[in-house]
Amino acid sequence: MDFFGGLYNNYLRFFSWEEVSFLFTGTGFLVVLNLVLSEGLLSFDNALVLAILVSHLPRDRNYRLGPLEMSIQNWALTSGLFGAYFFRLIAIGLGTYLIQFWFLQLIGGGYLIWLAYGHFTENDDSKREVAVCSQGFWATVIKVEFMDIAFSIDSILAALGISKRVWVVLTGGMIGILCMRLVAGVFVNMIERFPLLKHTGYMLVLLIGYRLIAEVDWKHFDELILYIGAPIVWGIVIAAFILWVAALIRPRKLIAFRKLIHLSAIALIFSWTGTKFEIHMSDLMFAVIMLTVFCSTFVFNDMYQNRLLQRGKPETGECSSTNRSETDRP
Repeated sequence: MDFFGGLYNNYLRFFSWEEVSFLFTGTGFLVVLNLVLSEGLLSFDNALVLAILVSHLPRDRNYRLGPLEMSIQNWALTSGLFGAYFFRLIAIGLGTYLIQFWFLQLIGGGYLIWLAYGHFTENDDSKREVAVCSQGFWATVIKVEFMDIAFSIDSILAALGISKRVWVVLTGGMIGILCMRLVAGVFVNMIERFPLLKHTGYMLVLLIGYRLIAEVDWKHFDELILYIGAPIVWGIVIAAFILWVAALIRPRKLIAFRKLIHLSAIALIFSWTGTKFEIHMSDLMFAVIMLTVFCSTFVFNDMYQNRLLQRGKPETGECSSTNRSETDRP
């Protein structure tokens, strides 16, 4: 009963003037600006996936509903938009409450670090593949809805890492959906011009994941170790070491376990250092750090491109010139 009572009180925060007024402060403005940047950088590839999902629908056939007239393809994306807003409103209320539990905060931060870790350790530039078949309009809308729900997890966790104020997270969630629909093309063009931005987005994700985990007090792990006993803990450590060695010998089959072991070690280090050195950043300080990382992209982009050219591997962002030439053919 306490759980549902706490969840109900958390939803009441949506009607708190203190939560709303924070958006109109200087710190609130910087936090929202960081949300715009992080959502935009992380949503451009999601927008490309959604474009693939509706690519089989006709663009030359328009449908009129009242004063609105759009192509069938755009109607599919717009229909999915309303469902995405409804889901994020529910998920934000749940997320801002559940993130108060340390183990869920640990899992959320670990998931964000997993995304960044996978990006920086990936050997090839393989893109996310989406199966597209000739489905009807509403079947496509349902697939778009499910993809929106999947993308919402990254977005909401990232917003919770920046701030736990419900209206800040809600604003970030709404901006994220608009970025996928309206602003994704702008970020695609920016990434083509500044390839380092592609990596900056995941660096911001890594920072957000670090902040979430660093806020988990190490005393929870001490209590957990006392509860399960030192012999079992040492058994887990030895088993993890053996599995890690086996993953070095058979990397293709055990690479997921190796990444999980690395992630667990990183999470323990982040939590320990966060507690030991009391690294608990305010929303304002964290917003300044994120903006500094974002702006540094434009300073080091030329250096990054020159290094790629020296290696003989020029990078032009997510959309290569070959892909553009193929799409531009009549």
